[in-house]
Amino acid sequence: MYFLKIFTPIAIAIFLIIFDYKFSYLNNLRQSVVTLISPIYLVVSLPSKLYTWINEQGTSKDQLLNDNQSLNNELLKLKVRFQQVDALALENKKLNSLLESSYTLQKNSFTVARIESVTRSRLKKQIVINKGSNDNLKVGQVALGSNGVLGQITQITPINASILIASDPTQFVPIKNVRNGIQGMSQGVAENKHQLLVKFIEPESDIKINDIFVSSALGSKFPNGYPVGRVTHAEQRKNESFMYVTLEPIQQIHNLEFVVILDDL
Repeated sequence: MYFLKIFTPIAIAIFLIIFDYKFSYLNNLRQSVVTLISPIYLVVSLPSKLYTWINEQGTSKDQLLNDNQSLNNELLKLKVRFQQVDALALENKKLNSLLESSYTLQKNSFTVARIESVTRSRLKKQIVINKGSNDNLKVGQVALGSNGVLGQITQITPINASILIASDPTQFVPIKNVRNGIQGMSQGVAENKHQLLVKFIEPESDIKINDIFVSSALGSKFPNGYPVGRVTHAEQRKNESFMYVTLEPIQQIHNLEFVVILDDL
């Protein structure tokens, strides 16, 4: 009797397997059973699918952030390089020297740094960036923004550097007028607003409102041909040896986040 209880289910199972294999009569039944239990498979596999989805979302976000940062850095470098194109187009009389300068600049490498703090008091106008001597930066290197000359590194630590911006009253930048080549020296103004005075412009010189002054390589302190300021006022005052000329800095710092440090002049 015990043997019959064991043998009967086995025989039925073998019969059903052979019957289904030969005639496929159980396909509909099997499909129905699979359909009924499919929600169970879904519930069981849900944690694994959820974990995979969360992991993919985190990876995608990090990748997008990294790609966005890389693109921003490349865009900033390209904008800095293209600044000199305007100077080359407007200064046809000095085309050869500008072409030489452009060729030299193409060899330069850049360091992109983030601004960590800004000091904009009446007598001190500087920024601190998040890179220093550990990144091969040195005192005297020129800092550029996306629109023009920003300033020059004056202090450095292994992890930070201080940049004295062009509108600081102790900062002097050799400059020249893009339109006619008149040269001078810009100096920051001891005021809370950002403004530049142009020194040593000869009396009755051809200076007009909205003229653009760019950096000059005179003295090998700054690279040639980068925008510095736009003329906002020009007059010849009585009993003055030189013209009184003021500039608005082309590179503003109120919305600046990254700077480019030029490795070599």
